Amino acid sequence: MKEHITPNLYKLAKLFKKKGDLFIVGGYVRNSILGIYDTDIDLASKLTPEEIKTILFGTKYEVKEKSKKLGTITISLGEEKWEHSTFRRETYAEGGEHVPLKVEFVSDIKEDAKRRDFTVNAIYYNISKDEFVDFYNGINDAKKKIIRTIEHPDFVFENDGLRILRMIRLASELGFKIDSVTLRSAYCFRENLNDISGSRKIEELNLILNSDQKYKISKKNSFMQALKVFNSLKLWKYYHSPVLRIKYDLVKNVQPKNRFIALLIDILTSARYKTDMIELTNQILGKHGLGIPENKIEYYKKIVFAYNDALGRMENKEYFIKYFDDFEVISDILRYRSKLLYMKYNFFYHYLINNKVPIRLKDLKIGGAEIKANYPKIKEKYYATILTELLSRVFDGSIKNEKDELIAEIAKVRV
Repeated sequence: MKEHITPNLYKLAKLFKKKGDLFIVGGYVRNSILGIYDTDIDLASKLTPEEIKTILFGTKYEVKEKSKKLGTITISLGEEKWEHSTFRRETYAEGGEHVPLKVEFVSDIKEDAKRRDFTVNAIYYNISKDEFVDFYNGINDAKKKIIRTIEHPDFVFENDGLRILRMIRLASELGFKIDSVTLRSAYCFRENLNDISGSRKIEELNLILNSDQKYKISKKNSFMQALKVFNSLKLWKYYHSPVLRIKYDLVKNVQPKNRFIALLIDILTSARYKTDMIELTNQILGKHGLGIPENKIEYYKKIVFAYNDALGRMENKEYFIKYFDDFEVISDILRYRSKLLYMKYNFFYHYLINNKVPIRLKDLKIGGAEIKANYPKIKEKYYATILTELLSRVFDGSIKNEKDELIAEIAKVRV
């Protein structure tokens, strides 16, 4: 590991040496044992932010406070940047909301290690001495590819539900197995996920869905093993799904960028008999669910509609007037549901592109401004209906996509 430490970081460790040792801790140490060196470096020591500012005063190192409560600062020099946290002890309130109620700075490195989650994340590397400090046998677990909590897993999970999701993600990213005792404890404390915000749960889920892209050692489709853990631990309840076990038909096949929407459709399909799919989409994603922004919810609903309309064999023209701009996403999902429907719509999609056939409202030579200027008595709420009808007529070849002809045709559209 020594050969991967930059000269600037060595110089920083020497400056710290006046009052104590400087350690690298967490993901960088863990990953270096696995032969990965492309992650951010997190630092730790007994020194407080104020003490560090004093030590680095007058040097080229810059210090920026990140969290006063947690004793976290950013130290930078040129393009190099490190996050430093003071050794601390944490106290949590009842529940699993992830945020410590009380933080106490300490000088004992072992006390700092006790607040961490998994053994492979609690390995410290003393930069000056070039040696590891490993209280929980994390080096051995990393080599054996095991995710295990420090001390007893109940202690780790009882106040932090997010650690359950982090456990699943780490196992998936690194290709590790989860220790059985740790897994059982996660099941017992899964209710703590109720205390985690929807945005954090979505963030972790997206990281899990793309976990096979994280490192060079990540196994292809390792995220599927993670999703199986979701089923076995019955975690979908905390994502507002009415069913606890999901049948993963689509998500396992689509491109990584489309996995979330494919997973959503898998959830909706698994729960189809429970309720209307659009109502369920709102239930899962809306403000009383995961709290996804409204514009994203509308996008996801549009893709769900497009998927269902394709299965309903909607006529080509109507289908592409509604869904042309989103068809690349839809086709990636549709090809694994029905090759016949995929070929049908995909052929027509490329026909439209190759022949430059107007299919979107923005392809028309006029818009709402022309309607307003030439037909001021028409209410704005009818503009979309009028333009869609004009687009349909252009598509059929009954009128040309020319400004004057389109303006004249407006008078013939009934609204």
